[in-house]
Amino acid sequence: MIALSKVDVVDSLSVWRRNSRVYLRLWKTEMIAPVIEPVFTFFAFGFGVGALVTSQIQGMSYLAFVGAGVLAFTVLMRVIFEVTYGAYFRMVYQSTYDAILATPVNAESLAFGEILWAVTKGVIDSIFILPLIVIFGAASSAFTPLAIIPLVLGCIFLAGLGLALTAHVFEIDHFNIFFAIFFSTIFLCGAWFPVELLPRWLQIIAYAIPTTSVIDLTRAFLTGNFAGRHWIEFFYVVAAALICLEWALKSVRKRMVV
Repeated sequence: MIALSKVDVVDSLSVWRRNSRVYLRLWKTEMIAPVIEPVFTFFAFGFGVGALVTSQIQGMSYLAFVGAGVLAFTVLMRVIFEVTYGAYFRMVYQSTYDAILATPVNAESLAFGEILWAVTKGVIDSIFILPLIVIFGAASSAFTPLAIIPLVLGCIFLAGLGLALTAHVFEIDHFNIFFAIFFSTIFLCGAWFPVELLPRWLQIIAYAIPTTSVIDLTRAFLTGNFAGRHWIEFFYVVAAALICLEWALKSVRKRMVV
């Protein structure tokens, strides 16, 4: 049976509200990272590396090219931390999951609520970062506000993947392996340089990673440079998001319900 069919939206929203209340108490601290990190990243990559890259990349300046990488990397990184360390602390150390499951809320609704909250944090960060993208001149398209579409899909994909993995982690140090892989693959996903510069065999690996499609789609909305491949990337990310979402719901049930 599909785990997603067991989700009670009302119960999931209750989990979402619980997390949002915690967030509102800590909002000043929570907003430091999404505001400061992109600025320094722009200075480092957009102006620092950009000064060395004088030629156009895919018909745009390096600053415009790297804008999508800065936006996607910052948003997706925040989401992945929420469903790994954040979820693990609620699951193991704070026993929040046990308390929630002692109510009529089922495991699938709990997991869906966690993912919904992680995606919400991604959207909040996107709203704060998008104006910075425009101010720094990395977005020139009327479609810029719609860049949130591929970002949301990417958030669902990584939130599902991260929560599913968290449900299988029994030692917090094991997250070091996951983050070593995650941060390594970011360099292959077209955030800082075109995937086409990689050897052919490495390009295949890069395009197999859904994050590559998320960044490419985000860049298309920011610059207005759309291509036929973007439809394929869109449906690929949707499929990856649904698969990881289903995996997360089943994994949380297996971990929390004896």
